[in-house]
Amino acid sequence: MNKVLTACYHAVYDNAQEGDELVLLTAPLASTAEIEQLFTNGLIDIESALPAALHSLGCTASEVAGAVKRRLVADQSGTDSKLLEAQNQSKLGDADVALKAAQTGKTTAETKVVEQQVAKTKAETKKTLHDASAPHATPGAAAESSASSSSSAAAKPATKQAGKSPAAQK
Repeated sequence: MNKVLTACYHAVYDNAQEGDELVLLTAPLASTAEIEQLFTNGLIDIESALPAALHSLGCTASEVAGAVKRRLVADQSGTDSKLLEAQNQSKLGDADVALKAAQTGKTTAETKVVEQQVAKTKAETKKTLHDASAPHATPGAAAESSASSSSSAAAKPATKQAGKSPAAQK
């Protein structure tokens, strides 16, 4: 079947390279979750699980072959995949802790800014309520008003002419 597909491919496409081939791949398993369960329960080995999982994810035949080859080399060299996974989880944990610390610092700074704004608003509200509660004489205004009233009282008799009404004086 694969030879027929490859021959048709080369007949249709003139620019097809010599090494190009078409391969029919089927996915009898519906999802990677099924493959994972079969592998973790020991029903299939890694040489069966890895190609099935990668194929269900849409990988090409050459990508699957390369992944299987890398896995076999890693297994033969004694690379402990569980150790690598633990190290990756540790790195993720460290990054998560750093992120949480940065978020906490940001939240603390934002809280301080909000507290300052609340204090400012309280002070402005207190001042506004104080100003609105009753008319308050300012310290300089009381002295000025008493001085101006005494000077105007002294000036009134001097401007009045005897026997004339204030309207007639104008």
